[in-house]
Amino acid sequence: MHRAAPLLALVVALGCDRFVDEPPPEEPPRLVITEAVVVEDAVDRVRLLGDVRGENEVRVFAQMPERIRVLHVQEGDRVSAGDPLVTLDADLQASSVQQASAAAQAAEAARDQLTADLARVRRLVGEGALPRTQLETLEAQLRTSEAQVAQMRAARRTAGEQRSRTVVRAPIDGIVALLSVQQGDMVAPSVPICSVVQAERLKVQLRVTEQDYVRLREGMPVELVPPALPDVRREGTVSRISPVLDPMTRTALVEVAVDNEDGRLRPGMVAEASIVLGRHPDEVLAPSRALVLSSRTDTEREAHVFVVDREAGTAHRRRVILGARYGGRIAIEDGLEGGEELVVQGQHLLRDGAPIRVQDAAPVAEAS
Repeated sequence: MHRAAPLLALVVALGCDRFVDEPPPEEPPRLVITEAVVVEDAVDRVRLLGDVRGENEVRVFAQMPERIRVLHVQEGDRVSAGDPLVTLDADLQASSVQQASAAAQAAEAARDQLTADLARVRRLVGEGALPRTQLETLEAQLRTSEAQVAQMRAARRTAGEQRSRTVVRAPIDGIVALLSVQQGDMVAPSVPICSVVQAERLKVQLRVTEQDYVRLREGMPVELVPPALPDVRREGTVSRISPVLDPMTRTALVEVAVDNEDGRLRPGMVAEASIVLGRHPDEVLAPSRALVLSSRTDTEREAHVFVVDREAGTAHRRRVILGARYGGRIAIEDGLEGGEELVVQGQHLLRDGAPIRVQDAAPVAEAS
């Protein structure tokens, strides 16, 4: 028993020496993706989706409830002002015109007869063959007859205008759009038959939040790209800004005027509008996805990034103070000078000074 004790102590001592002499296992380098910090002009812009409409777009209504006898156009047809769009049944209106014409002719005939009688009576009164009172009576009857003729002629004109309204015509030059009827359909004055749109010049209607509304001015340039036609880009200008905001949504209506000579933009499309609100020269811009946020980010605009040391193959944690955001980048007010290489993927698994292997990120299209 006493001989075993020194042997056990020797084994323990040798084991301890071996543990102390062995170095700790090395941490394997983590694969990360990086991007560079740049110093360049920062563009403050707002991007919004809006509805494309014709700058001059007129809805067409019938002026009476009636059935369509002839439909003269199809959707997409180009028309000139005054061209017929639809012809309505006009039987009742035609009958009214005939009745009014007949009444006017009868009134004119009665007036002509009174005129002839008056001339004869006036001659006889001058000769003393008839009393003057008879002449005065005929003169009064003629005045009444002339008033009736004027009334009948007005009724005939009204009936003619009613009949003319059975042909619905294009109010402006343009393209027929939103045609909602077919031949034989019943139309009503409260329901539009179609719209006539002038598509050579369009407007894009945007709903702008209160924060951006106060910074917009008429005449500002706007770049427009329809998502359905990403290769089409148009330059427009802010043409109208609503003087008030909607109290329910806290947004205002803003219109952008844009030329469309080639006709590739169509009313009814959606277009993305990009409006430059300001430029800030020589800003230190870091990729926003490099940030490691903390509880102090909201209150003190403080965050951290991992700066790459290529020679040492390590990444070091650094405190930064954030400025304004510009699309996928964010301005750095303190902590970076430009040119640094930051970890943008994998930084949340790193500690200060951790070994890394760098895989360069593919260039990212800037959305400033």
